[in-house]
Amino acid sequence: MKETKLAFIADTHHFSKTLADGGRQYQLRSGSDQKCLMETGDIIDAAFEMLKNSDCDAVLIAGDVSDDGERVSHEEFREKVRELQKSKPVYLITATHDWCSDDKPRRYIGNAVLWDVPVLDHTELRDFYYEFGPKQALSEFRTHLGVCSFTVDIGPDVRLLALNDDQSGMGGAGFSEEHFQWIEAQMAKAKEDGKLVIGMQHHPIIAHIHPMLTGGSCVKDREMVASRLADAGLRYMFEGHTHMQAIDSFTSPNGNTITSVNVGSLVGYPAPIFYVTVKDDGLHIEEERVQKFTFEGKEIDAQPYLAKHATDLLDRLVEGALISKDEFADRLSAMGLKGNDFKNLYFIVYPFAKLYFSANVGTLARVMRCVGLGRFLDPAAVAQYRNKPFRDFVHETWLSILDGRGKGVGDEAYQKLVLGVADALVQIRSCKLTLDLRQALRSVITADYFDDAVI
Repeated sequence: MKETKLAFIADTHHFSKTLADGGRQYQLRSGSDQKCLMETGDIIDAAFEMLKNSDCDAVLIAGDVSDDGERVSHEEFREKVRELQKSKPVYLITATHDWCSDDKPRRYIGNAVLWDVPVLDHTELRDFYYEFGPKQALSEFRTHLGVCSFTVDIGPDVRLLALNDDQSGMGGAGFSEEHFQWIEAQMAKAKEDGKLVIGMQHHPIIAHIHPMLTGGSCVKDREMVASRLADAGLRYMFEGHTHMQAIDSFTSPNGNTITSVNVGSLVGYPAPIFYVTVKDDGLHIEEERVQKFTFEGKEIDAQPYLAKHATDLLDRLVEGALISKDEFADRLSAMGLKGNDFKNLYFIVYPFAKLYFSANVGTLARVMRCVGLGRFLDPAAVAQYRNKPFRDFVHETWLSILDGRGKGVGDEAYQKLVLGVADALVQIRSCKLTLDLRQALRSVITADYFDDAVI
């Protein structure tokens, strides 16, 4: 097999700078998101420059290319992709954020949120991005929404199966029966043509890390979908949507295995590009991250900037509780939650907020002992990390979720501390945790997906 090198990116969520003025409502919106908003165009420009100068054979974009379907965001993004395509073939799929599936396209002016932004309808997306896949397609399937899936050869021995899974027609992401039949026919044709098929769609087929974290982000009936794709002969699927990074495999009842690679958002930490080299022994995955971008005339050191933006999401929310009950509710509402519904929990949130910003591990251990939960913490682990701020553990765990590289790999004391806190939390009835928090956190802090990964 002749080697083919591909570049996968996902969730560019391009946000036009014309949609906000930097006022309070924009600050609330920006501060409630792991990914960036105003900075997206500049991050995309930096990433596309890296791709132009790379040795990849094609660039593949796994959906949610616009922030929320705004026509102006799409128009600006398409021009960027057209420039990239002068250097590299580009193939992309769209997803639900590209047609504003909640019917609330927004712009943020001062203290107002205005829902008067022109958007692209889902019926327009296929033609709008026609030059990035449908034009070159060997075969194409149009869904009931008017969006499309397609196949295209992306190397001498490699064929892309680009799937739009926006709606199955049965109340969730996935595929109709007719769509499945088209997929199965394409897999049979690829086998006849001697092509290795690599799949790309937006929503995951596997609940990466733990169903507690990502189960609700998957296609509906994910095990059925994964089984049917695997039984059709598909071995590799690249996805986005969760803004997390992970690699997991699923084996169907018939014994066929499919490996799912979840690619993080390009415009949030860690701003990844996945280079995938197809070789005889499998797919070799290398992660490269955007290191620099220029924003408002200043060169930004991307990795610390994006990591801080992600952790500030947590800090701002907790800080809101220290300001006032109403501010806490406003910041929750900006995250899409019903902030006013949480006001009756303020008496619990406020002391936690004070602890979050002030406590180190030693302080946390004393508080837990005072409330009868100290037994869950390992004394030797507490002694080793006594002076480390509690907030640092929260930040590191959150970043581990996003980048797929656990901060507790090889550090038994670190693992014992995080898992001890998890065990204590599930003892508090008000948490109402019905899933295995310990297992989820263990998966996060011990993740090590991308060092010399071969699938």
